[in-house]
Amino acid sequence: SPTFISRRKEIHDTYSEKMSKIDWLDLPQPIKKGEKTSYYMYHIQTKDKNDRDSLARHLRKHGIYTAFRYYPLHKIKFYNSKSHLPNTNYAENHTLCIPLHQSLTDKEVKKVIKTIKSFKK
Repeated sequence: SPTFISRRKEIHDTYSEKMSKIDWLDLPQPIKKGEKTSYYMYHIQTKDKNDRDSLARHLRKHGIYTAFRYYPLHKIKFYNSKSHLPNTNYAENHTLCIPLHQSLTDKEVKKVIKTIKSFKK
């Protein structure tokens, strides 16, 4: 629904604006003019591999659910790939998806941002 996508975009843009100065995180690349997205997820990447799981636990302790997404296909036995894919391996170990859905309130979005910022104070 266009209303859902509009709200998701609003949350996405708020995350990007409010977390842009966190030096230990990488945020998604900006959506380029002319590109379209459904704003299905918002992923953050910790620069330090050891921070991702600790951050997930920190958020969970504050009632914020996160997810690790998309296990690399080349590591699944069915594909039995010996490929060396450093970017895929990096994404696997550093990426965390934070809440992004149209039902989030502004208060909940602020809580997510505040809790992330409080992780390394």
